[in-house]
Amino acid sequence: MKTLTLLLSFSLLLFAATEPPYTTPGKIYESSTQTITPSAGPRVDHGINAFITGDFIYWTARMDGLAYVQTGVSDGGSNANHGKTRYPDWRWTPGFKAGLGLSIPHDGWDVFVEYTWLHSSAWDSLDNNIDGINPIWDISNLWNFAADVFTVQSARVNWKLYFNNFDVSLGRNYFVSRYLTLRPFIGFKGSWINQDYHVKCPIVTDEISSLFGMKNDQSYWGIGLRSGVNAAFRFTQTWSIYGNLALSALWSQFEVDRADTRNDSRNDGLPDRPPLNVTVTDINFEDSFHTVKGVLELGIGMRGEWWFLEDRYHILLQAGWEEQLWINHNQLAKVHFVSSAHGDLILQGLTVKMRFDF
Repeated sequence: MKTLTLLLSFSLLLFAATEPPYTTPGKIYESSTQTITPSAGPRVDHGINAFITGDFIYWTARMDGLAYVQTGVSDGGSNANHGKTRYPDWRWTPGFKAGLGLSIPHDGWDVFVEYTWLHSSAWDSLDNNIDGINPIWDISNLWNFAADVFTVQSARVNWKLYFNNFDVSLGRNYFVSRYLTLRPFIGFKGSWINQDYHVKCPIVTDEISSLFGMKNDQSYWGIGLRSGVNAAFRFTQTWSIYGNLALSALWSQFEVDRADTRNDSRNDGLPDRPPLNVTVTDINFEDSFHTVKGVLELGIGMRGEWWFLEDRYHILLQAGWEEQLWINHNQLAKVHFVSSAHGDLILQGLTVKMRFDF
C-alpha cells in the first residue's frame, strides 16, 4: 500500500513538473507569477497576429406565430374529428459566416469583426380537406364568408427569411486556471432581416368562387450593444470544449406591409362584388415603428488547435451547436387579434468554424 502511494505521488509530481502552467500548443504566454490573468492568445511568432475565420452553418430558422389554419372543426351538427394547427414546414438551410480579427499588443486584447448570412424558406399546403378548415388569418374579411367551416377546404402558406448580421467585438482571452480560459468581450451588433409571409385560401359557396390572398412582409434593421463571454475547458493542449454566450440590446426599426387580395371567378353579381377574374386589393396598409429588442446567443462544441512551421502559423477547427433567440421579432400586421399575435425568431443548428492566424 505504501509502495502504491509513493508511485502515485511520484506520478503526480512528474506530471506537474512536465506540464507548465498556462500553456497553449507550442507557446507559453505570460506565465509569470506577477500576472493575475495570463493571456491565452493565441499568438504566432514573427507574424502580424491577424486572423481570418470562416464558418459553415446548417441551421433551421423558425418564427413563432405563423400558424395559418386549424383542422378538426365542426359546423355544430356533428362531432369534430381530431385536428391540429398547421404551420409552415420548417426546413434546414446552409449559410456562412466570415470574420477578420487582429490581436493587439496591449495586454493581449483582440478586435474581431464577423458577418453572418442565411437565407431560409418554409412552406406548407392543405388540399381538399372535406372536414373543413378554420382560417387563422382574416384575409380580405374572409371570416365573413367562412362562417360555414366547410367553405374553406384548401390553403397554402409560404415564408421566406433573408438574414444578415454584423458583430464587432473587443475582447481578451486569458487563463483563469490551468485548463480554463475566458474571453469576455464588449462590442456592437448590426442586423437587417427581411421576411415574406404569404397565405392563400380558395373558398367556394353557393354564391361565389374566389381566391383570397395575403402578403404580409416585414423589413427590419437594428443596431446596438453586444456583450458576452467565450469559455474553453481544455482537456489537453490541443483539445477543448468551448461554450459561448452573448446578449444584445438593439435599437430597431420594423416596417411591415400588408396587402390582402381577392379574385372572384364566380359571384352573384351584387353591387359589392368585385369584377370577375380581376385581382382586387381590399386591405392595403403599412406600419413603421422604432423600439428596442433583445437577442440571446448560445453555443457549445468541440475544438482543436495547432501551431506549425516553428509557431509562425496557428489553425483552429471547431464544430458545435449554436442557438439564437430574437425576442418578440414577429411584428407582422394584423387586422384582428389572432392566436398568432407575436412571437420570437429562432435560429439554431450546426456551426463548423476554421480560424487561421498569421
